[in-house]
Order: sequence, then structure tokens, then C-alpha cells
Amino acid sequence: MAQKKRYLKITLQGEVIEGRPHPSFFGPRDQLSLPLLLKLIDAARLHKKVQALMLVLKNVSIGWGAIQEIHLELQRFHEAGKRSLAYLEMADNKNYYLACGAQQVYVPPSATVDLVGLRAEMFFFKNLLEYLGVEPQLFGLGKYKSAGEIFTRETMSEPHRSMLDSILTDLQKQLVEKIADRSNVTPHQVQEWIDQGPYTARQAAELGLIDGIHYQDEVEDLLAGPETGLRRLSPGKLRVEEGWLKRWVTFYRPQIAYLVAEGVLTTGESPRRGGRRPALDSESLTHFLRNARKRKRVKAVVLRINSPGGSALASDLLWREIQLTDQKKPVIVSFGDVAASGGYYLATAGRRILGMPATLTGSIGVIAGKFNLAQLLNKLGITVDALDKGKRAGYLSPARPFSKGEAEAIQEQMREFYEELFLKKVAQSRKKSPEEVRKLAEGRVWTGAQALENGLLDQVGGLVQAVERAQKEAGLAKRTKVRLVHYFRRRTLRDLLSFPLPGGLLDHHVLALMADDFRIH
Repeated sequence: MAQKKRYLKITLQGEVIEGRPHPSFFGPRDQLSLPLLLKLIDAARLHKKVQALMLVLKNVSIGWGAIQEIHLELQRFHEAGKRSLAYLEMADNKNYYLACGAQQVYVPPSATVDLVGLRAEMFFFKNLLEYLGVEPQLFGLGKYKSAGEIFTRETMSEPHRSMLDSILTDLQKQLVEKIADRSNVTPHQVQEWIDQGPYTARQAAELGLIDGIHYQDEVEDLLAGPETGLRRLSPGKLRVEEGWLKRWVTFYRPQIAYLVAEGVLTTGESPRRGGRRPALDSESLTHFLRNARKRKRVKAVVLRINSPGGSALASDLLWREIQLTDQKKPVIVSFGDVAASGGYYLATAGRRILGMPATLTGSIGVIAGKFNLAQLLNKLGITVDALDKGKRAGYLSPARPFSKGEAEAIQEQMREFYEELFLKKVAQSRKKSPEEVRKLAEGRVWTGAQALENGLLDQVGGLVQAVERAQKEAGLAKRTKVRLVHYFRRRTLRDLLSFPLPGGLLDHHVLALMADDFRIH
């Protein structure tokens, strides 16, 4: 009987994406979707023969919120009395944090453990734009709405610095507490380790940051040796009759639609780049929402939002489609790593909002404007000629600045959208007064933990918990077997043959809901 026991080996390399992998002859190939990864762990938890799980982590590109969702599934795996190990090759902050979800962590002798704490870094382009002759004419509503500061300042404003410090402090706390819990030491001790990093593999083992120094084959021997009698099972051979893959594959079962809203919000249909859509276009998501509304077997919708925002118009149009869908069947919103500004605007139309402690959300505010290229065009010897049939017909032209009246008109558009639409929609969704929402708005970004405390989230949870909540809201018994249906745009030959192209630096919207662009290392 012992020889029939198995351990599941999952290798993570490259980007872990929210939706389905997008095949392209010229695009990235090392992709695994987060939903599939969560399904595999859950299937292994329920599989009677699977006794252990081995995670092989090779420079994984993943967000903080997604890591915490994986931790939740690993916790359920452990509660089933099963064992997990992680083999780690690139032990930076994120990859080490991901590995901490496993019960044991191993690295090869040549590895380094770069546990050095978090850093938020921003590059400012004001001086460069002045040198080039580019004038950013950007307006923001909310003292924390600082998405345009990188073009207009040389350093962070005080409100922006205060907000980033609050975010970093909370995320660092979450990182430290997880490591302290795994290593069975105090958070103070972990902070001392962080302040003295980075470490060699030997130093990390002596401190207790890792459980041993082994090559990958040696770690597999720990699971497959004569003492355990476990045999390796690849994800592809994991029986589909187990776990989520058992409950959700039968065609005639009640369905829960899974829709992914990922990327920058745009109106219409976004262009293809590298076999994938880098933007969240209103046209595609509208089609999916309407389709889910019409299908009788679809009993609920899980809307996964991983977006920093974008076009205010696209945000509002999609909000209406989500609201119409929720009126017919419950829409449960699940936040990914980022659901801010326009991304949060969408969520207010759902019935319930879930997110992880490390999710970045909020940024309730508006930004608008353009880049005036008049001086640059003059330097380059480029002249512009135009015919206007209205006094302000060329107000969006990059060849001239806004007039005083045009600037005032744009700011009035912003004020009306912010006051009459954004704040009121958030207030209605969160059951708060506009005055209460205003205190949480002003463009401020919150972590998921802070958002929950302030009532901007309903509960902590990831995709798994969102599906469970959708099942409950749809009136389906907990033991009812349902089918999770992923709505996605099918790839065409044109997609497969397309090259990845970079986005433009000066792309802009007339009125935009965008969160700040900062990187947390």
C-alpha cells in the first residue's frame, strides 16, 4: 500500500497570471494561471493517495496578494494532515515569502537569501520633460491622487510619501509576521534578520530562515526515499475526478461564471500585443457579462479584478453592466494584487467584495490632462497648421497648452464625476455617507488589511472564498456540486503570430481613474 502513496510536484517559473495563458510564438511561455495552481493544490488536498506537495520555485514573478492566496490553500492542505516542501532557487523578498507557505524550505548551496525588507521606489521625469520641451498639464482630485507627480515633481509630495509609508509599513508587518510564525521566533527577531541581510545559504540555515541546503534532486529524495515510500505525481497526471476538478467539470451542473478584469481600463476593444491584451477593454468584458446574464445554468458570477484603473468612461460603462448582472444573479468581486481607482469603481456594482491583506486598493479620485508638446515640436522644427470650427475644438491637441477656460472646464468635469458619481457609488455600495467616504477617498491607496478595517472590503479572501460566497449568494447548498466556467477571449492565428509591443509613455485619457505607479521591491 505504501508504494501507492504519492507526492505532487508543482514547478513555478516566470509569471503567474490571473487568467488563461495566452499562447504566442514570440511571447512568454513560462506561464501558469493562479486559478489552475489553486485548483491543483486543492485537488491534491482531497486526493486520497497524495500525501505531500513539493513546490519548485524558480524566479517566480507574482504579486503579494496572489502569494497570500496560495498560502491560504497550503494552510488547508496542511490541515488535511499533509506535508509540503519548497525548493527555492531565487530567494528574494517575494520568492522567500511565497516559500514560507510551505512547512519546510530548502535552497541549493550556491543560492543567496536576499531578505532585506521592502522598498518603494519612484522615478521622476520633470527635469527630463523640461529638457525635451514637454509640459505636463495634469489635474488631480484628491490630495493623495498623485499619479501625475512623476511628471510634475522631482520628489514625492508629503501626502504621497505619507501614504506610501503607511502601505510599506503594513506590508512589511505582514511579511515579518509570516516569517516569524514559520520560524517560531518573535517579529522583532525577524526584523533584525532583515536589517542584516542578505545571506548566503549557510548563514540562512544557521539562522533558521531555511530548513536545509540541498539540490533539487536531494529534496525529492527526502520525499521519495525508502522511509516515506512516496512516488512522484505530476500535475498532468493528477486525476480530474478529485478536488475542484471533480466538482466543476460536469457540464450539466449549475455554473458559476469566472470573469477576469485585468489591466488598464480602456473603452472599445484593446489592441493585441504579443498574443495577449495588455488592457482591460470595456467591449470584451461587457460581452462576457451579458453572456453570463443570459445563460440559465449560470447561477452567479465571480468577477476577478486586477486593475489599477484607467478610463473614467470605461469604468462607468462597465459599472452599469456589472450592476445589471447583479440584479439578475449575484456578482461577487474578488480583488487580485491591485484593484484601485477605476478598478475599485467597478467593484462597487458587485454584491460583495473580497481581497487579501496585501491587495492594494482604494485610490478613489480622478486625474485628467494632457502633455503639451509645443516647445518640443519647435525644437524639432515641426510646425502644425489646423482649421477649427469651434473656439475650443483643439483643446486636446498636444501642439498647444490649455487655455484658462479649457482648464476650468476640464476640472469641472472632474469635480462632477468625483462628487456625483464616484463618491456616491462608493457610499451606496459601502453603506456609508458621502462625508464618511470622502475621508477614505482623496485618491488614497490602502492595503487590503487597511481597507477591511475602513469598510472598503467585506471580507478577507481569495478566489476560492469568492467562489464559495457566490455559491451561497446564489442559494446553492454548500455541498452542491457546481461548475466554474472561465469566460475568456479565444486566441486567433493573428494573436499567435503577433509580437509583444511596449505601451506608449504619453498615452492618455481625457478623464482617468488611475492609481499611483510605484514599485514595491
